[in-house]
Amino acid sequence: MSGQSLIFCVGAAKSGTSWLHDYLQSHDEVYLRNLKELHYFNALDGGGNKWHRNQMIKRLAEHRARLEVQERPEDKPHLQQLVRDLEEWLGLFDGETPVDQGYLDYVGYGRKKARLVGDFTPAYALLSEKMMAHMAGLARRVKFIFLMREPVERLWSNIRMNVGKRGPKALQREIATYLAGDNRNLSLRSNYQRTLRRLQAVLPAANLHVEFYERLFTPEAIERLCAFLGLAPKQADFGRVVHGGRKSSLDAGLRQQLQASLAPQYEYIDRNMGGLPHEWTDRMVSA
Repeated sequence: MSGQSLIFCVGAAKSGTSWLHDYLQSHDEVYLRNLKELHYFNALDGGGNKWHRNQMIKRLAEHRARLEVQERPEDKPHLQQLVRDLEEWLGLFDGETPVDQGYLDYVGYGRKKARLVGDFTPAYALLSEKMMAHMAGLARRVKFIFLMREPVERLWSNIRMNVGKRGPKALQREIATYLAGDNRNLSLRSNYQRTLRRLQAVLPAANLHVEFYERLFTPEAIERLCAFLGLAPKQADFGRVVHGGRKSSLDAGLRQQLQASLAPQYEYIDRNMGGLPHEWTDRMVSA
């Protein structure tokens, strides 16, 4: 389609990417799959691995089982399409072999009558600069979105998501391994500086949109986003919660430890984005 853009939302995890995916998916000028996270480029980065493919196979089995017992008719179409999306993606990508043209076809590039098509996979924030450059060159018009949440709040949400229902001891282990520097995944997902530097190295400034999670759910933020994407703004449901985590308080002592570990992130945003947003500084604790 002439004038079509390929968009990547590359994180950060637990920063509103699912809500934004749902908002854009409902837009008349956008085509996005019900399968939100494809994990194509991170599966290939570094030589390829089948971990994400195996996870999707498990998801497919779970969703098929859910369909069999689904009693809410209004929920079935989304779930049915999600199952079809998973089946098609698993049939296309083996987790190791590059299939760039097949990937573009799958996301609808040049195939769907939409101004925008794309892929929302927060794990792409961890990619190498080389892979980000490859993504940036896949199509004539490629744009990237990166959402940032107050670093401690994002990290705390990520920790709780990782632990799930495994209980307090598992939570304490997750915190301890992170603070000891032994949880590489959590550390990389918390490193806004690393991600932004790599994106800025491979993209013109006009092709990268950065927004704060704390300001995302406002008409002003949606107007900025739609202007960047070349879309007419559409009314958003700011009260809709997508994949919301269970509320859990964070005591001042632990917040201080996590905040200290994230000091380089605060300093980088302060220096390079016109200062820290007040929504962040209001939560900070004194040393």
